[in-house]
Order: sequence, then structure tokens, then C-alpha cells
Amino acid sequence: MKIGFSLGRCIRDVVNGDVKLNDVAFIIASTCIRDVDHLVPVIEDYSYRSNYLSGLDQPECQRVALELWNTNRILQPRRQGLHRHMQPEGSVWVDIFPTELSTNESVKTAWNSYRLMLHMTENVDNESMEVFK
Repeated sequence: MKIGFSLGRCIRDVVNGDVKLNDVAFIIASTCIRDVDHLVPVIEDYSYRSNYLSGLDQPECQRVALELWNTNRILQPRRQGLHRHMQPEGSVWVDIFPTELSTNESVKTAWNSYRLMLHMTENVDNESMEVFK
């Protein structure tokens, strides 16, 4: 499962087949799309002005965008009056957990260590963590 950080770039990756639509947990977008009728011109703008979707099958781009919208997978912090998120540098996607199983033992060990630490700190509040700083 993946979290995306750019609506246009994420739609591009799905339409190009680089990311499966079913692997998208959600996309945190900098958009402020009000309703589904506003979605169409935003995607058209990505095709013509920003070039994110330039040269791609436009009906397919619209279909992917509509599927993401209808399944509530486009999160828009600006709609809730929140500050625009910071996109991880150089990243359009981050994995929530690996969507492809790796045969690399280092990757398996790192993933298992991460899961262990996540589990151990699940119910720890920030004040308790001050001890470790």
C-alpha cells in the first residue's frame, strides 16, 4: 500500500502502470477541489498547464481521478484549513508496508525491526519519550 504526495504525479504513475490503483491507500494533495464537478477541470489543467499528464490518455486520467475521489482517497489538508504538507524530498510515493515481497534479507530485517518498534511505541505518549532524548 502506498501514500502519494502529488495528485497529478500519482495519477500519471497509475495511468502509466507504475503503481496499481488498488495499491493506493490515499493521496495527500495540495489541491482544494470543492466537489466532483471541480475535479474534471483540475485534471485537464494537469494535462495542459503543468504537464503532469501531458501525452496520456485523458479519459483514463479522468477515470483514475474519479475513482480516487469516489473512494475518498484524495486528502486535501487545505480544505480543512490545514497548512500544506511537506512532500518527502524527491518522493511522490511512500510505502505504508511493502507491496512487493523482497528476497533481500536486509530489507526483511529492516521491515521486521520497524514493525517491532512501531508496536512497542504504539501506546507511548510524547512525554514518556522525553526520557530518551
